[in-house]
Amino acid sequence: MFRRGVSVARRVVAPRLRGTHVWIQPQLLYTQWIKPRSAIRLTEPARRYTTHSSLYLRTHTDLPPQLSTMDAPYPVPGSDGFVTLSFYSFFSLQSIQTTRSHLQAQWEALGIVGRVYVSNEGINAQLSVPFAKIIDLREWLEHSTVFRGRISRFNWALEHSQAFKALHVRVRPLVAAGVEVGLDVLANEPEYVEPKDWGKELDTPDALVLDMRNTYEYRVGRFDNAVCPDVDTFREELDQVRTMCSTRPRDAPILMYCTGGIRCSVAGAVLRGDGLTNVKTLRGGVIAYGQHVRKTQESRFRGKNFTFDKRRGEVVTSEILAKCDQCGSECDTFVNCAHTSCNLLFIQCPGCAEKHKKTCGRELCVERAQLSHEERVKQKLPPQWSHRERVRPELVFRDGVAHNPLDN
Repeated sequence: MFRRGVSVARRVVAPRLRGTHVWIQPQLLYTQWIKPRSAIRLTEPARRYTTHSSLYLRTHTDLPPQLSTMDAPYPVPGSDGFVTLSFYSFFSLQSIQTTRSHLQAQWEALGIVGRVYVSNEGINAQLSVPFAKIIDLREWLEHSTVFRGRISRFNWALEHSQAFKALHVRVRPLVAAGVEVGLDVLANEPEYVEPKDWGKELDTPDALVLDMRNTYEYRVGRFDNAVCPDVDTFREELDQVRTMCSTRPRDAPILMYCTGGIRCSVAGAVLRGDGLTNVKTLRGGVIAYGQHVRKTQESRFRGKNFTFDKRRGEVVTSEILAKCDQCGSECDTFVNCAHTSCNLLFIQCPGCAEKHKKTCGRELCVERAQLSHEERVKQKLPPQWSHRERVRPELVFRDGVAHNPLDN
């Protein structure tokens, strides 16, 4: 059994293409693209569209022949009219401050919200887009002299809503690897495995299956027999993975997965650069695998896929692998303490959320969470936890309440 599904076939008009429909099959979040004659007249003229052999390391190309179908099938938008998606691409990006400004202004004008990182190595984006603006976003990308032909099909989320409050475009490394990862390193890409073939790869004898996410992500959902290094940052994780793999034969099978794929693209390239020859990664990460599960109702992944937005997770299967950090009941819902200066990340069941006013239970947090927004801003406190404590609730919870030395 799965927690969510579509019980009745629904027809959704594709954005800005009258007569073009997306059909949602019963019990599945899977769509079939049906292209009418009217849609053909709206597409770009057929022109040469060639790319690098990888979907993620792209060279500059001409416009694709059919912008309207590049990202089909389209998902069903959330009740607020938004869809959530992600993409990333590695390529030489110049004038990054100018690019950042253009993205911020022009995507904001489309009503897009989300988190975008740009650097000299490319772009990494997680976005919520008004459904009616999906084609506008794709057209903007494909008519851009910077991004044309460099952004693959959008990686659609499993559950859709406005997952971000605003749009933030920042100049910073695409992932915090802790080592210099230039395009020369990223060219050593791992082999990408399609979600439909991932189960077969998991059965490879002596394969080392690496979960390249954080320990708290692993806590609520994972593939069986996967190893998640017990560290707190991707930088530390990459160091530990390199050490683990250095003792294995160079051709020993290594399988990697993460949320949307980018961490594994980087880590896999680093391992390939270290001389390891049999490194494979799940294309599109757990997000893409979740789409495969919705289509087939068969899954080797158990539980929930953690997301770095206000949704805090997407259901892949109905299994609940974790427990409430306050009462120990079965639960996999991550929250942040309602006292924003605390912001502790932990799992909280509905009963404890009511009991502790959506906080970690500290007396200070319960009191301050009930203040008005203006009062909280006026009385803002410094950060209450180190990064390690903030993402490791097992270090701070005792008897259902978080304990902080600052309270003494």
